[in-house]
Amino acid sequence: MSSIIAPVLTEKSASNFDNGLYVFAVAKYATKNSIAAELKHLYDVDVTSVRIVNLPAKTVNFKRKPGVRSVRRKAYIQLAPKQKIAGFEVQKEAKEKEEKVEETK
Repeated sequence: MSSIIAPVLTEKSASNFDNGLYVFAVAKYATKNSIAAELKHLYDVDVTSVRIVNLPAKTVNFKRKPGVRSVRRKAYIQLAPKQKIAGFEVQKEAKEKEEKVEETK
């Protein structure tokens, strides 16, 4: 079974791609060792540290009706120096191009 569900792509997580810090949503049963082993297998990178954060359920309103956002679990993955996961840098390059276009206006 896969312990990594999906990458968490936010502005905050994208700002740390250059430092080798990536954020993934992980399964409830995932351990630090299983996450590191799976990243090694999937992306062929060396993981130096894994930090896991358990986010509690949150009460929210859906069109004035109360509801609950489910419990989530994230893993912060620190890679070895000068290693990157392919596919994550493309988004940052597109953002830099947009900034250059805005500067010329």
